[in-house]
Amino acid sequence: MNGRVTLTGARFPAGSRVSFKVEVNADINITAYAARQKANRFLILEVGDQFYAGEPELVLGPEVHWRVPVYYAPSRRGTLGIVGHLLVNTETGEITIDDNLTAEDLLERAEALLARATL
Repeated sequence: MNGRVTLTGARFPAGSRVSFKVEVNADINITAYAARQKANRFLILEVGDQFYAGEPELVLGPEVHWRVPVYYAPSRRGTLGIVGHLLVNTETGEITIDDNLTAEDLLERAEALLARATL
């Protein structure tokens, strides 16, 4: 598997020497490629056609997810930036919006990016 593993919630004192050994027993039925496809479909159906999914990263936690950045790219401006992230469950393929955001929140963030880009 290529990519990055993200460990959330870890805190280490400054100057600590840390060694990691990660062993995960999880069913990964959804590949990074499939997660990105699912995320793009979700975005088109739920948010709009001016959004696209970026490169997924694997996130280990109580559940294993692909965390997929959501980019806003209006057709006349090109990509303006990331407005949020989607989580794709690696076992079921279920999609949720990360950070307790809604589709409306992603749209509001996109509007803010567009407003800054037109200044």
